[in-house]
Amino acid sequence: MVKPHFYLLFILLSVFLRADILKENFITFDINQSKPTLLLDFESDNLTKFIALDDSHNDIISWKELKAHRSEITAFVLKHLSIMSDNQTCPMQITDYEVYRRVHQSYIKLPITLDCPAPKKSLTLDYTLFFDVDKAQQLFVKLYQQSKPKIVSFRHPTVQFTLQESSLWESFREFVQEGIWHIWMGFDHILFLLMLLIPSVYYYHDRVPYPRERFSSVLKEIVKITTAFTLAHSLTLALSLTNILNPPSYYIEIAIALSVLFTALNNLFLFTRIKTWALAFGFGLIHGFGFANVLHELITKKSGFAAMLVGFNLGVEIGQLVIVLALLPLLYLLRKSRFYRYAIMIGISTITAIIALLWAIERAFNLSILPW
Repeated sequence: MVKPHFYLLFILLSVFLRADILKENFITFDINQSKPTLLLDFESDNLTKFIALDDSHNDIISWKELKAHRSEITAFVLKHLSIMSDNQTCPMQITDYEVYRRVHQSYIKLPITLDCPAPKKSLTLDYTLFFDVDKAQQLFVKLYQQSKPKIVSFRHPTVQFTLQESSLWESFREFVQEGIWHIWMGFDHILFLLMLLIPSVYYYHDRVPYPRERFSSVLKEIVKITTAFTLAHSLTLALSLTNILNPPSYYIEIAIALSVLFTALNNLFLFTRIKTWALAFGFGLIHGFGFANVLHELITKKSGFAAMLVGFNLGVEIGQLVIVLALLPLLYLLRKSRFYRYAIMIGISTITAIIALLWAIERAFNLSILPW
């Protein structure tokens, strides 16, 4: 009886995770220099559809392979990219190449220097990279100190930024949106939160789970969990963005995967007596550094720094709240059923543990294991 549910959950979760993969590329402009720069960030799989980069045939693009095809990549990218500063075309030069891994995908990062003065009124981008073979591709474009991105697509390949100083309220509002977007797109964070929420409908006596009878009891437990997680990630996010504490992102990404693995295994074997809210706080400290890795590219320590930081944290909290409100009625209604005990508590926790373990291995050893 359990097996069909288990396989169905695995398929649904696989599709859910796959939504975070492919179709998206990124450009970030920095116009606060004598010569503006941009950072083009995309999955290596996208480029391999046009240029044969995988000389070793191991499905992983290395720095050596990237360097060997540097001239081809340069010509291809510059052919499909055009920048105008105050309505004047900017010549471009790719200054460096970098290969790195994010979650379970290999990415290429290209810093590009624009040979023109910094724009004063407008900045225009025309982009057709990868649209020849995949019209569903999207590009997210943003200015370095503004969080709200513009989207380039096959139907709308050109975007323009009108340059003006954002008000404090606009900065706050944009970073609230960024926080919501980040928690919804950060599937390792979502799985961690899910692993904390699933057992919240139970209380334990002698290591045996019993369903909580009252909704208020479940709600109180969930409030403690989400509040502890928010306080923890807010603390380390602030410490990182003020450069008081800044651990390497390589170790943080591995630690985040391990935190998901630990909570999933604890749902299965209950090998610690630590309260769930305490786990949320402890591991939330690690997840805060993960948020900071993203936010470092968007936020600067200027007059609006506090508003941006508070806005981002509020956005994360709103994103979490939406997830909780969507799941809470279902968790409560099913808590006494065999389906909840076996398919949700055991089945989803098992699937999550496997995924988190593979994430940790991929991030630690720069491997590509998962097929999606």
